[in-house]
Amino acid sequence: MKILITRRIDQSAVSLLKRHFEVNYINENKPLDRNFLLNHIKNYEGVLCCISEKFDAELLNLAKTRLKVISNMAAGIDNIEVKVARELGIEVFNTPVVVTESTADLTLALALALIRKLDAAQIYIKNNKWIAWDPEIFLGRTLNSLTWGIVGFGQIGQAVAKRIFGFGVKVLYNDPYIDINCLNGYIPVHKATLDNILLKSDVVSLHIPLTKETTQLINLEKFKRMKKSAFLINMARGKIVNTRDLISALELKEISGAAFDVFDPEPLSGNHEIFKFNNVVITPHIGTATIDCRRKMALLAAKNIINFFKLKNTHGN
Repeated sequence: MKILITRRIDQSAVSLLKRHFEVNYINENKPLDRNFLLNHIKNYEGVLCCISEKFDAELLNLAKTRLKVISNMAAGIDNIEVKVARELGIEVFNTPVVVTESTADLTLALALALIRKLDAAQIYIKNNKWIAWDPEIFLGRTLNSLTWGIVGFGQIGQAVAKRIFGFGVKVLYNDPYIDINCLNGYIPVHKATLDNILLKSDVVSLHIPLTKETTQLINLEKFKRMKKSAFLINMARGKIVNTRDLISALELKEISGAAFDVFDPEPLSGNHEIFKFNNVVITPHIGTATIDCRRKMALLAAKNIINFFKLKNTHGN
């Protein structure tokens, strides 16, 4: 049985798969060439891939005679046409649980960098403008005076709420599938409509999957409902925010700033017009970029494939 690993990952996961299967390991840190997939995907029963590989209907139909499982080393699966895959008898897995802590950590890091204007302050020093202490430069906000709205209150959203509670922040959340008013027995949270979150929050952070319903959910109309002093944090997927409308909102000063770990488009060019704003912080999709998280993601992605075939063999399919 042959397994394809499309990108360099933690060696512990590669070794684990090699104990069970014949493995073609693409030991390179770059997206796998589309033509390679088109020409060779029919040779594999399983694939361990990353979000940089797009498994669309064309590719899945080429793979259908042999491919049985795709294990995506990511929290989401929007790079895979899951409905098509499952109609063709190809199971799809991802690695959502293990990304929670690192992604929540970066949410706080981005928010703090934005709210306290750390990027602009460092540039100020590098440009030799720091002459003396100044009581009027880089004035940010004190966290314990803020309301933070969390859109998407799954594991990551809840992990963010637990972190910001320590700062004295009031937490609002919106999630159609969750209805609670307390975390861990002592952290108060308040469910609200998306409109109320936009109207009342000083910080709005996004932690929802990319679906047909959430694509470009945050557009100019939504920006205009936000406080002009508010900040938007996107830790979900780039296409959840309309990029053109984000730029318009910043130009019109509809919001105070934005911090994104994801963007539309990705990868983002250094000369993109978003960088003309000094109240924007953008990182290159590194929410899960800690040593332990990436190892856990790779191992879980490998175990998803192993467990799939064990279960399949147990049931004799």
